[in-house]
Amino acid sequence: MNLFAAAATIAQKDLRLFFRDRTGMLLGLLLPIALVTVFGMVMKFAFGGGSGMPKVVVYVVDEDGSDASAKFVAGLRAVDMLSVQPRAGEPAIAAAAARQLVHDGEAHHAILVGKGYGDALADGKEPPLTVVRDPGRAMEARLVGIGLMQATMAAAEGRSMPWLMGSVMRRQGMSEAGVARVRTSMQMVQDVIDRFVAGDGELKAADAAKPATAGFDMASLFEDMVPVVHEDVQPPARPKNLNHQLAQSVAGMAVMMLMFGLMACSVTLLQERDQGTLRRLLVSGAPRQALLLGKFVFCLLVGLLQLAIMFAYGELVFGIGVFRDPITLVVLAVTWAAAATAFGMLVAVWADTPKQAEGVSTLLILVMAALGGCWFPIQIADLPWWADVVTHATLTHWAMAGFQGMFWHQKACTDPVLLRAIAVQWGFVLVATWLAWRIWRRRFTGG
Repeated sequence: MNLFAAAATIAQKDLRLFFRDRTGMLLGLLLPIALVTVFGMVMKFAFGGGSGMPKVVVYVVDEDGSDASAKFVAGLRAVDMLSVQPRAGEPAIAAAAARQLVHDGEAHHAILVGKGYGDALADGKEPPLTVVRDPGRAMEARLVGIGLMQATMAAAEGRSMPWLMGSVMRRQGMSEAGVARVRTSMQMVQDVIDRFVAGDGELKAADAAKPATAGFDMASLFEDMVPVVHEDVQPPARPKNLNHQLAQSVAGMAVMMLMFGLMACSVTLLQERDQGTLRRLLVSGAPRQALLLGKFVFCLLVGLLQLAIMFAYGELVFGIGVFRDPITLVVLAVTWAAAATAFGMLVAVWADTPKQAEGVSTLLILVMAALGGCWFPIQIADLPWWADVVTHATLTHWAMAGFQGMFWHQKACTDPVLLRAIAVQWGFVLVATWLAWRIWRRRFTGG
């Protein structure tokens, strides 16, 4: 047989094997379509389609209930850069609940509109506004500051610049007499300010976002112009050089890559079956449940080793404070390694061939990584309620909640947020392990 005939025969054989495994073939063909669909939806919700700038989620509490405060909240909702929660029509939340969201890391900014807001605005005085924030989210703080300025202009119908400038000067140490002169002067230039105000009283987002002159940061001016009381919620043990994106990247990649690594270990179960090794083990007299348990322990130990290496590297290169709380780190690492192992074992005993296992696991891991927040903080996405339910249903979401809670929010394993994340993962371990055991008995041991 010549070279080309042999090559054609081998190709024909491989094609027959490929199409014979219909499940694996469909996974290979449908995987790109599924990934494009999922990632396209994720990017749509996270980055608003074609804007390229993620919306900043901010919780707003209106304690005043006046027409002016309602206009202020409506002005915030009209800012393209912000996603105001709760959404219009949803039940309002109390100030204590908003503070708790920031404290628990579920939100990074909350705006509290205090009682007397409308009266203060009508009298040209500083209205009671409180911003509860995580000071480590500097980029988001800038956008919230711009949104505050736009909403204030909307609530005051474009006539707030005199008292705003007076408030700025007062906070810079100017005397009350000087503040009065500034306010009088600003009344004379109100027509200039009108050029920056849309017909309905809103400050134009495009004008607010760009500097007026070289070297003049208009965004910084807007961020500081509206007088607010800042309540900073920052864990004291957070490293000064640690930013949210860095903590996100280290935790996200560790969570995702562990699933790929342990899936490869779990697939050895199918390889041993195809090679006849598993049959010899079954007739060796060893308890059949010990075979699956031994594979589980093997994958768990490999997973812990991988996590130790990845986190040690992250600490060495980025200094994210991995070993600040060894007990919490061990609890989270063992929990996630067990959950990822249970996932790998379940897929391995379900699949008929290693090809099927690899196809299913690749699809599920990438989808869960995208939806669960491994690639970027899912909190930046303006998700509808059903999408929020989907993200919380992913295993990676709860793993990220645990590791981000430790790295960024400096929480211990006894914190309710981390306890919930740990409990959900161990619940999955129990259910997935039980299912894997049942499938193992039926398909591998004939029991």
